[in-house]
Amino acid sequence: MTQKVYITRSNLVTFTCPKCEQPRVINIADHPELEKTDKAKVKCPCGHKYSVIIERRKQYRIPTNFAGEFRQIVEGREEDRGLMTVLDMSRTGLKIKLNVKRELKVGDKLFLEFRLDDAQRTLIQKEVVIKKIFGLELGVEFTSIHPSNPSDRALGFYMFG
Repeated sequence: MTQKVYITRSNLVTFTCPKCEQPRVINIADHPELEKTDKAKVKCPCGHKYSVIIERRKQYRIPTNFAGEFRQIVEGREEDRGLMTVLDMSRTGLKIKLNVKRELKVGDKLFLEFRLDDAQRTLIQKEVVIKKIFGLELGVEFTSIHPSNPSDRALGFYMFG
Protein backbone atom coordinates (compact mmCIF):
# COMPACT_ATOMS: atom_id res chain seq x y z
CA MET A 1 0.00 0.00 0.00
CA THR A 2 1.27 3.44 -0.92
CA GLN A 3 1.85 5.76 2.03
CA LYS A 4 0.42 9.31 1.95
CA VAL A 5 2.64 12.04 3.42
CA TYR A 6 1.85 15.70 4.08
CA ILE A 7 4.02 18.77 3.63
CA THR A 8 4.05 20.91 6.77
CA ARG A 9 4.02 24.72 6.77
CA SER A 10 7.78 24.64 7.24
CA ASN A 11 8.22 22.47 4.09
CA LEU A 12 8.98 19.29 6.05
CA VAL A 13 7.78 15.80 5.13
CA THR A 14 7.98 12.76 7.38
CA PHE A 15 8.34 9.35 5.74
CA THR A 16 7.89 6.23 7.88
CA CYS A 17 9.41 3.02 6.56
CA PRO A 18 6.75 0.28 6.48
CA LYS A 19 9.41 -2.36 7.17
CA CYS A 20 11.48 -0.98 10.06
CA GLU A 21 8.97 1.76 11.06
CA GLN A 22 11.74 4.34 11.42
CA PRO A 23 10.64 7.90 10.58
CA ARG A 24 12.73 10.11 8.33
CA VAL A 25 12.13 13.87 8.08
CA ILE A 26 13.28 15.81 5.02
CA ASN A 27 12.96 19.40 3.91
CA ILE A 28 11.28 19.57 0.49
CA ALA A 29 13.36 22.67 -0.33
CA ASP A 30 16.49 20.49 -0.15
CA HIS A 31 15.04 18.08 -2.74
CA PRO A 32 14.00 20.00 -5.86
CA GLU A 33 13.00 16.73 -7.57
CA LEU A 34 10.11 16.47 -5.08
CA GLU A 35 8.82 20.02 -5.68
CA LYS A 36 6.80 19.11 -8.76
CA THR A 37 5.82 15.50 -8.21
CA ASP A 38 2.92 13.87 -6.39
CA LYS A 39 4.58 10.45 -6.09
CA ALA A 40 8.05 9.42 -5.02
CA LYS A 41 10.12 6.33 -4.37
CA VAL A 42 11.88 6.33 -1.02
CA LYS A 43 14.84 4.22 0.06
CA CYS A 44 15.12 3.80 3.81
CA PRO A 45 18.56 3.53 5.46
CA CYS A 46 17.51 -0.07 6.30
CA GLY A 47 17.50 -0.75 2.54
CA HIS A 48 13.72 -1.09 2.07
CA LYS A 49 12.23 0.76 -0.90
CA TYR A 50 8.63 2.01 -0.89
CA SER A 51 6.33 4.48 -2.64
CA VAL A 52 4.71 7.59 -1.19
CA ILE A 53 2.10 10.07 -2.35
CA ILE A 54 3.00 13.66 -1.46
CA GLU A 55 -0.11 15.57 -0.39
CA ARG A 56 0.12 19.32 -0.89
CA ARG A 57 -3.23 20.33 0.59
CA LYS A 58 -3.25 23.25 2.99
CA GLN A 59 -5.40 21.37 5.48
CA TYR A 60 -5.48 17.80 6.70
CA ARG A 61 -8.58 15.94 5.42
CA ILE A 62 -10.46 13.08 6.99
CA PRO A 63 -12.60 10.64 4.99
CA THR A 64 -16.32 10.71 5.78
CA ASN A 65 -19.59 9.31 4.46
CA PHE A 66 -22.34 11.70 5.58
CA ALA A 67 -25.63 11.90 3.69
CA GLY A 68 -27.02 15.39 3.33
CA GLU A 69 -28.80 17.95 1.22
CA PHE A 70 -27.69 21.01 -0.70
CA ARG A 71 -29.47 24.10 -1.92
CA GLN A 72 -28.05 26.25 -4.70
CA ILE A 73 -28.39 29.92 -3.80
CA VAL A 74 -28.36 32.55 -6.58
CA GLU A 75 -28.82 36.23 -5.70
CA GLY A 76 -30.27 35.30 -2.33
CA ARG A 77 -32.86 32.81 -3.56
CA GLU A 78 -32.95 29.06 -3.99
CA GLU A 79 -32.39 27.89 -7.58
CA ASP A 80 -31.94 24.15 -7.10
CA ARG A 81 -31.74 21.53 -4.36
CA GLY A 82 -30.71 17.92 -4.14
CA LEU A 83 -29.07 15.10 -2.23
CA MET A 84 -25.35 14.70 -1.66
CA THR A 85 -22.77 12.77 0.32
CA VAL A 86 -19.86 14.39 2.18
CA LEU A 87 -16.81 12.32 1.13
CA ASP A 88 -14.14 14.13 3.13
CA MET A 89 -13.66 17.22 5.24
CA SER A 90 -11.07 19.66 6.49
CA ARG A 91 -11.27 22.79 8.62
CA THR A 92 -11.74 24.92 5.49
CA GLY A 93 -13.91 22.79 3.21
CA LEU A 94 -15.38 19.53 2.00
CA LYS A 95 -15.45 17.15 -0.91
CA ILE A 96 -19.04 16.28 -1.72
CA LYS A 97 -20.66 13.98 -4.25
CA LEU A 98 -24.01 14.88 -5.77
CA ASN A 99 -26.62 12.18 -6.33
CA VAL A 100 -27.23 13.36 -9.92
CA LYS A 101 -25.54 15.74 -12.37
CA ARG A 102 -26.46 19.41 -11.86
CA GLU A 103 -25.83 22.60 -13.79
CA LEU A 104 -23.33 24.03 -11.32
CA LYS A 105 -20.14 25.95 -11.94
CA VAL A 106 -17.04 27.03 -10.02
CA GLY A 107 -17.94 30.07 -7.92
CA ASP A 108 -21.55 29.02 -7.26
CA LYS A 109 -22.72 29.15 -3.66
CA LEU A 110 -24.46 26.24 -1.96
CA PHE A 111 -26.04 25.86 1.45
CA LEU A 112 -25.30 22.39 2.87
CA GLU A 113 -26.97 20.41 5.65
CA PHE A 114 -25.71 17.08 6.96
CA ARG A 115 -25.28 15.27 10.26
CA LEU A 116 -22.02 14.12 11.78
CA ASP A 117 -21.74 10.54 13.04
CA ASP A 118 -20.86 11.73 16.56
CA ALA A 119 -22.88 10.73 19.63
CA GLN A 120 -25.18 13.77 19.24
CA ARG A 121 -25.64 13.31 15.46
CA THR A 122 -24.81 17.02 15.24
CA LEU A 123 -26.54 18.94 12.46
CA ILE A 124 -24.08 20.93 10.34
CA GLN A 125 -25.38 23.86 8.30
CA LYS A 126 -22.79 25.67 6.19
CA GLU A 127 -22.64 27.96 3.19
CA VAL A 128 -19.91 26.98 0.75
CA VAL A 129 -18.52 28.12 -2.58
CA ILE A 130 -17.62 25.61 -5.31
CA LYS A 131 -13.86 25.58 -6.01
CA LYS A 132 -13.50 22.44 -8.19
CA ILE A 133 -15.82 20.16 -10.14
CA PHE A 134 -14.96 16.55 -11.05
CA GLY A 135 -18.13 15.07 -12.56
CA LEU A 136 -20.49 14.48 -9.63
CA GLU A 137 -17.78 15.37 -7.07
CA LEU A 138 -17.29 18.96 -5.93
CA GLY A 139 -14.50 20.55 -3.92
CA VAL A 140 -16.14 23.25 -1.81
CA GLU A 141 -14.77 25.84 0.60
CA PHE A 142 -16.63 27.29 3.57
CA THR A 143 -17.57 30.95 2.97
CA SER A 144 -16.88 31.72 6.63
CA ILE A 145 -15.42 30.06 9.71
CA HIS A 146 -16.07 31.55 13.12
CA PRO A 147 -15.65 30.03 16.60
CA SER A 148 -19.08 31.33 17.68
CA ASN A 149 -20.82 29.40 14.88
CA PRO A 150 -22.23 26.12 16.31
CA SER A 151 -21.47 24.20 13.08
CA ASP A 152 -17.87 25.45 13.05
CA ARG A 153 -17.39 24.47 16.69
CA ALA A 154 -18.87 21.02 16.04
CA LEU A 155 -16.63 20.47 12.99
CA GLY A 156 -13.56 21.53 15.00
CA PHE A 157 -14.37 19.15 17.86
CA TYR A 158 -15.17 16.35 15.41
CA MET A 159 -11.88 16.69 13.52
CA PHE A 160 -9.50 17.52 16.35
CA GLY A 161 -11.30 16.28 19.48
